[in-house]
Amino acid sequence: MPKLGFYLCNMEKSLANIKLRERVKELKCLYELSRSAENDLATVINKTLKILPAAMQFPKLAEVKIILDKQIFSTDNYKDTKLSITVPLTVDKKKRGSIEVIYHKNSSLNLSHPFLPEEKKLLTAVAQELSHIVKRVGVEKDKQTLKLQLQHAERLAFVGELTAGIAHELNEPLGRILGFAQLIRKSGDMNEQQNVDMERIIKASLYTREIIKKLMIFSRQMPQQIISVNLNEIVSNILYFIDVRYQSQKIQIQQKLSPHLPIIYADPVQISQVVVNLVTNGIHAMPAGGELTISTSRLKNNVKLIVKDSGHGMNSETKKKIFQPFFTTKPIGQGTGLGLSVVQGIVTSHNGKINVQSSLGQGSKFEIILPIKQ
Repeated sequence: MPKLGFYLCNMEKSLANIKLRERVKELKCLYELSRSAENDLATVINKTLKILPAAMQFPKLAEVKIILDKQIFSTDNYKDTKLSITVPLTVDKKKRGSIEVIYHKNSSLNLSHPFLPEEKKLLTAVAQELSHIVKRVGVEKDKQTLKLQLQHAERLAFVGELTAGIAHELNEPLGRILGFAQLIRKSGDMNEQQNVDMERIIKASLYTREIIKKLMIFSRQMPQQIISVNLNEIVSNILYFIDVRYQSQKIQIQQKLSPHLPIIYADPVQISQVVVNLVTNGIHAMPAGGELTISTSRLKNNVKLIVKDSGHGMNSETKKKIFQPFFTTKPIGQGTGLGLSVVQGIVTSHNGKINVQSSLGQGSKFEIILPIKQ
């Protein structure tokens, strides 16, 4: 009887030591995770993959998989097995993923109950800690986004004021240059070279006037005149002039205009500017020739305009910057960098949306959605 008591006492001590050892491993795991909480999310997840197996009863048999927003992170030897335990990863009561621990089969495992109750609790605690970190990272990201938006708005306001002033200052002398040049040409007292030079002056003045018009639209100095507009007519009229100009450049222009497109209420001058800018951008993206497709269609209470080219396309970095004022990929002297920022400003002022799809070597597709009524 004394021997049995001694045996039971040792057994209790052994179980207590095992529980203590497991508890120490769990606390170490949570401590290591809390230490990495200030790092970026990817670092925290990778750290969790390393420290979580060590906290399990059989570290050498354990593998971990973490799913967050459909992204999967796992240890090197992870594979699906029935010997697993899973807890949800929840942020603000919304399931964003899960944490799963598996054991590889081994003779030392109890196949019917491979995991301790404490391990389930640990996994739940790790999931809660990871959820807090995910939430903190999201808040920081939102703050950074708002900060960038505010900086961008401030820059736009400054550029708008600056360009409005420049446009007004240039308009008057430019009008005089253009007027006097046209009067001189009408006088007829010039030789052939002088006629050529005068034509260049007039063309340069008209080009500069277009730039000033873009500046004034960008800085909201030209008030909108909302009237009934036939979008198909605007597209057809613009393409009539552009088609002749670019026939020699091996560019094929395809029109796919919906015959049942409703009349919309918009500023016809500004909508024309949108079409011209998108079409000329598409043509410039195809220096060796290609196909430009312009299509229109109806979407419930909206109309859709698509301008698609088969040009060189854009990488992701360029695509992020295309709506920034004065950003251009064209050589110096061949672009102002205002075209797409003007397009975005006009579409936004008409309560519309603009979507862009592009990749290198695959061309670009600009989709404009405008409401039928303002």
